[in-house]
Amino acid sequence: MKMLKRVPLGMLAGIFVAAAIAQASPDSKPIFMTITSPDHPDTWSAGALQQSKGLRWDSAHQRLVADVKYSTEFYADSVNPAQSDDHALAFPNVRLASNGTDLIASNKQGESLRIGRLEDGLFGKNVVLNKGVDLNVHRIDGKISATLVYNALATN
Repeated sequence: MKMLKRVPLGMLAGIFVAAAIAQASPDSKPIFMTITSPDHPDTWSAGALQQSKGLRWDSAHQRLVADVKYSTEFYADSVNPAQSDDHALAFPNVRLASNGTDLIASNKQGESLRIGRLEDGLFGKNVVLNKGVDLNVHRIDGKISATLVYNALATN
């Protein structure tokens, strides 16, 4: 019986990424793309934890908005009552397609990508992101940052 040689995992990952890039034609969608909100509101409390995050379509301003809530609920006691802080971070580089349901994002390089869609929900329209698209929200040095990340390799 012939023994196969072990290949390091890092080498396999590199081969996989190189193959994916080689198969991408100039007209295909990007393999990786990020769209960051230009809004970076300050948080009022360093000890607050992210309690919730979500996306909604603001039809009045025709833009995608990330709603983020921070709270001290987990640290509250009789001396320090719970406080919460709500923030809205807009994504002006995301537009609604002419069909009225598809969400199209454009990056600084001019690449466009369908990142999700609007679906009817109980209280209006719900934003549903495509597979491989995630909303990342971080707080660094008291400032909140929201980024939509598309990773084609994560869709398999």
